[in-house]
Amino acid sequence: MKFVEQRRQPFLSESNYRMELEGLLASIDLFSKQPSGVGRNLQERWLASAEIIASKYFDLCLLKYTAGDDISALRSNLDQIVSAYEDLAQQNRNFHAEPDRPVFSFASLDDYCRLLQLIGLCYLLHRRDLLPRIAKLCDALKGEDAIYEDLLAFSLSDRVDVDQWFWDKPYGDLIKAFYKDIEAERIACLRTFLKRWYKDLSSTGWHDAHKPDSEGRTGGYFGYWSFEAGAAVLLLGIEDDTSLHPFLYYPKDIVAWAKANMELGNDLDASATGIRSGADQSC
Repeated sequence: MKFVEQRRQPFLSESNYRMELEGLLASIDLFSKQPSGVGRNLQERWLASAEIIASKYFDLCLLKYTAGDDISALRSNLDQIVSAYEDLAQQNRNFHAEPDRPVFSFASLDDYCRLLQLIGLCYLLHRRDLLPRIAKLCDALKGEDAIYEDLLAFSLSDRVDVDQWFWDKPYGDLIKAFYKDIEAERIACLRTFLKRWYKDLSSTGWHDAHKPDSEGRTGGYFGYWSFEAGAAVLLLGIEDDTSLHPFLYYPKDIVAWAKANMELGNDLDASATGIRSGADQSC
């Protein structure tokens, strides 16, 4: 199959894919062997390297999905991503002498978006076994954000009840979907969420990465995907998601794969989760 036929978003050319793939792999290899040049001392430079590696592993997974790679092969990539963030967390905590320092910040839209994407991928790839490890990366933030807590609550029983969240745009409509009893209303919330998802994330570092810069150069685009929306469809037991397919950022292929491979994770349906009610406001 030709690359243009198998890719999952039209912004990625085959030449850019090969360039980005080579660059990501080279960066991971380089910073695994030597510290970054940024930092006041050697420990801080190694910390910067760990941050680069974790980010590149995540970007690599995005790039492979966007390029049309086999979804089953991405399951093992999640192990690499989580392990890299665990290494980053350990180095970050040692450097700051804060044993509970979170590796993600809810106050950072980039961090928040990536964390929800990572959780969404765990559900879609049937890797719920990784969720306790992801939760440990942010133990200090437990109970601070309803969207984060409710997503984890579908798999972890120790989450807490909270009715506030950090980023109402665009995520307010996502959490509303979890508290609707009728499938049509859930779909309506998800459609509103996806309609504004990309626009409301315009302040993130990856936004518009597919567009040439002022000098006509391109690079840094790995794909734009709302994996958390896909996870919501799976967790809420929504059978017909075709009305979400027109949204470019909705990962319909991985949702279809997840539904066809439910036995891989022994997933629970929404009725068995004890999802909480009462979320009604944002921070």
